[in-house]
Amino acid sequence: MRFKHGAMRVLLIGALAACGGVPNADEAAENNQAVSAAAHSHAQVASWFELSSPEVLALPGTVSSRHDPATNRLVFGVENAAAMHGVRTALAHLGVPSSAFVVEQTEPIYQLATLRDRVRPTVAGLQINFGNFLCSLGFNADSGTARSFITASHCTNTQGGVESTQYFQPTSTVDPAVIAVEVADPTYFRGGACPRGRSCRFSDSSRALYNASTASTRGSIAQTSAPNNGSLTITGSFTVTAQDNTTTNFAIGTTVDKVGRTTGWTRGNVTATCVNTNVSGSKITQLCQTFVSDPGGAVVVQGGDSGSGVFRVTAGNNVQLVGILWGGNSAGTQYVFSPLSAVERELGPLTATQ
Repeated sequence: MRFKHGAMRVLLIGALAACGGVPNADEAAENNQAVSAAAHSHAQVASWFELSSPEVLALPGTVSSRHDPATNRLVFGVENAAAMHGVRTALAHLGVPSSAFVVEQTEPIYQLATLRDRVRPTVAGLQINFGNFLCSLGFNADSGTARSFITASHCTNTQGGVESTQYFQPTSTVDPAVIAVEVADPTYFRGGACPRGRSCRFSDSSRALYNASTASTRGSIAQTSAPNNGSLTITGSFTVTAQDNTTTNFAIGTTVDKVGRTTGWTRGNVTATCVNTNVSGSKITQLCQTFVSDPGGAVVVQGGDSGSGVFRVTAGNNVQLVGILWGGNSAGTQYVFSPLSAVERELGPLTATQ
């Protein structure tokens, strides 16, 4: 069984050490830039972001762009040092002062997909199979009266556009009965905020309609023994009692969880928010995405976890649904998710609560 993997990139910020308590030239320059950055209004930096993000993400080797509210600076991620010059040159041509941005070398972001037991009724977090690939069932939801499940857009036979992908659980060889068929997966758009030469969406999400013969439980997520311990054994369930249909910018440090078929239940903190993210090895850019990692460096995602629902534990086993996971870095220490607000923007209103 093959697995897809796509891209997500992590910010790796190098620290400069001072000698004898005296700042070196680079540190002095950074301090001067920090002072200069304070002179820029938030509105001015925001306008530079709208102007520059599509141009920079169209350049080879770029990974991400965001407006960091904590520093009021633009932060651009690139794959290697060679790409930094092109980014700085483009920003200079656009009239963005050097005091208003930083360019950092970052790790590529990958779309994920790969393998487990047959479970009925189906619940969120289980393995699903389509074509020759494996992903995770994100969450069960009703679209109007249509009993459905949500997973990643790249967990379909063709990413973007509906081609009636058939799904099996756990695989077609274990159980050849089709459990659901893809019915909603908007095409990717060009122009506007989308970088030149690329195709964009605000969520890597799709909806599949359950067959009448497949039992499913809305508002239930499979639970394993504990977060970040690698267990795949189902020991209970989480109950979706709320869903966040409005947030696009999550507070840095917000703790979120996910359950996926490869790494099980993992937990991490939001490290960056509303990040425009290029998908490595493709011409796709996902706009305004959220990055998550564990402060201790635990593995929180691997191939096959794509499509997992992301949620916040509110009390006991009750949770609030906040998005759909679609990518991660190669080390598995960071993942990217599309906010539920963006999922509903593209798939329409969804009822995911029990």
